[in-house]
Amino acid sequence: MRLRRREFLKTTAAVSGGLIIGLQLPGCDKRESRATGETRIIQTNAWVRIGTDDSVTILVDRSEMGQGVYTSLPMLLAEELGVRMNRVKVEAAPADPAYTNALLGSQITGGSTSVRDGWMKLRTAGAQARRMLVAAAAKEWGIPISGIRVQDGVITSPRGKKLTYGQVAEAASKLPVPENVPLKSPANFRVIGREQKRLDTPAKVDGSAVFGRSEEHTSELQSP
Repeated sequence: MRLRRREFLKTTAAVSGGLIIGLQLPGCDKRESRATGETRIIQTNAWVRIGTDDSVTILVDRSEMGQGVYTSLPMLLAEELGVRMNRVKVEAAPADPAYTNALLGSQITGGSTSVRDGWMKLRTAGAQARRMLVAAAAKEWGIPISGIRVQDGVITSPRGKKLTYGQVAEAASKLPVPENVPLKSPANFRVIGREQKRLDTPAKVDGSAVFGRSEEHTSELQSP
């Protein structure tokens, strides 16, 4: 399926409520939380969940049918979020307009469109979540975000203070979603373009793989 640039922008606006580039990203203000024992799971946007135990869960909105989307799409988010792939858990996304494939017009997998559709959208979602987490840390320290570094989910101030993503996730979820966040230059990629172990293999080997999400499972998430 081939789309001209003008047709692509019109389709994106129609099915997602806004343009992917330059405007607030559709789905990135979908924030919820749930409790699992003593751990709170904070959903910073439609694709990223950060646990107070420092767990990182990425929701994948395309069906894994052997083509590797349960690894390739999390790579896009992990790159901009600033975490290594061995830190990432994957779950199937529920049915929701936020997960519309703009190239096909509905929440559908096919036509070799998963990475093409997600390339800017998922990287932007990761970058927005990262900026919110850094902003929450900066607010706690009472400093500007300039000079703050992130490495594998650990935020470090210019003076060496450290906070993990899990420690600031709840505070970050209360911040506005930033617009026009800068994305990494390919020269700085640490995840994209590098060989990664497939994230779906262990669950398929031991029989625990979940291939979809029911309404009952989706309802477990409660608004804060």
